[in-house]
Amino acid sequence: MRLFIIYIITSFFVISLPLYANKQCPECGKIYPDEYSYCEDDKISLERTADLIWRYKTGDGIWSSPYGLDGRIYIGSMDYYLYCLSAIDGSLIWRHKTIYFVDSSPYVIYDRVYIGSYDKYINCLSTSDGSLIWRHKIGDLVYSSPYVINGKVYVGSLDDYIYCLSADNGSLKWRYKTGGWVASFPYVMDGQVYVGSLDDYIYCLSADNGSLIWRYKTDNDVCSSPYILEGRVYIGSSDGYIYCLSASNGSLIWRYETGDHIESSPYVIDSRVYVGSFDNYIYCLSTDNGSLLWRYETGSRVISSPYVIDGRVYIGSNDNYIYCLSASDGLLIWRYKTGDWVVSSPYVVGGNIYFGSYDGYVYCLKTE
Repeated sequence: MRLFIIYIITSFFVISLPLYANKQCPECGKIYPDEYSYCEDDKISLERTADLIWRYKTGDGIWSSPYGLDGRIYIGSMDYYLYCLSAIDGSLIWRHKTIYFVDSSPYVIYDRVYIGSYDKYINCLSTSDGSLIWRHKIGDLVYSSPYVINGKVYVGSLDDYIYCLSADNGSLKWRYKTGGWVASFPYVMDGQVYVGSLDDYIYCLSADNGSLIWRYKTDNDVCSSPYILEGRVYIGSSDGYIYCLSASNGSLIWRYETGDHIESSPYVIDSRVYVGSFDNYIYCLSTDNGSLLWRYETGSRVISSPYVIDGRVYIGSNDNYIYCLSASDGLLIWRYKTGDWVVSSPYVVGGNIYFGSYDGYVYCLKTE
C-alpha cells in the first residue's frame, strides 16, 4: 500500500511539471531547465542586433564622438587625424593630421570644423578639404570639445583654463583659471558658460568676459559635461552623483547617487534624464525630483554619453557593445558588438547611428 501511495504522489509530481521543462532551443540545440533560462552565450545568439551599413578603419583607437552635417561625418582618432567621411558609404572625403591624439570631439558650423588635440592646439579647418584656417596654442592637452556660438569658441584644457577664442581668427578673447584640469565640454546658453573641472567644481561664467557668476562644489572630479534645459543644469561627478542645479544661481535642486564615478554626460528629454555610470548601469531619472525610473545593466563601465531620439536610447559601454534601449522602460531593443570599448558617444541622423570604437573603426548601423 505504501509503495502505491509513493507511486501516486510521484506520478502527480511528474504530471504537474510545467510543459516547458527541459525545453530545447531550436536555435542552438541546447537543453534549458525552463523557457526563461538561457546561458549568456545563447542570449547573445538569440537577441536582436543591428545591421551594419559600413565601417571605416582608422589607424588607432577612437575616443572622439562624431558630428554629422550635410551628409558628412566628422570624427577624431588617436592616430592623430581628424576624419571627414561620407555618411552614406563611409568613404574618406579628407583627413587632417595633427601632432598628437585627437580625443576631442569636433564642432561643425557653417563651413568650418573646430577641434582640439593633445598637441595643445585648438584647430579651425575648412569643411571642404580639411585645410587649416587657423590654430591657437594653449598651455596643455585638449581633451575637452569646443562649443561654438555667436562667433566665439569655448573650450577647456588640461592647463586648468577655460578659453574663449574668436571663431573667425582664433585670437584670445578671455580665459578663466579653475583649480584643476578641464576635460568637461562647455555648454553655452543665455549668455552663460557652464562647465566642470577636476577641482570638483561646476562653474557658471559670463560668456562675454569670463567672470565668475557662481560655482558649485561636488565631492570629486567633474569630467561629465553639462546639459542645460528649462533653467536647470544636469551634470555628473566622479563622486557618483548626478546633479540638478539651478542655472541662475547654482543652488542644488536634487542629486541622485549611482554606484560609481560618472564621466558620461546626461541627455535630458521628455522630463527624463539619461546617463551612464562606472557601475555598469545606464540610468533614467525623473527631472522633477531625481527619482529612479529604470536602470539597465551592461557588462562594464559606461563612459559613453547617451543620445535619445524617437523613444530610444543609444549608448556605448566598455563591454564593447553599443546599446539601443526603450526610453520608456529601459528594455533592450538590440545591441551590437564591436572589437573594443565604446567610449565614443553616438550620433543619430536619418535612421542611422554613427559612433567610434577603441578597435579603431567608425561604425554606421541601421537604427531599425
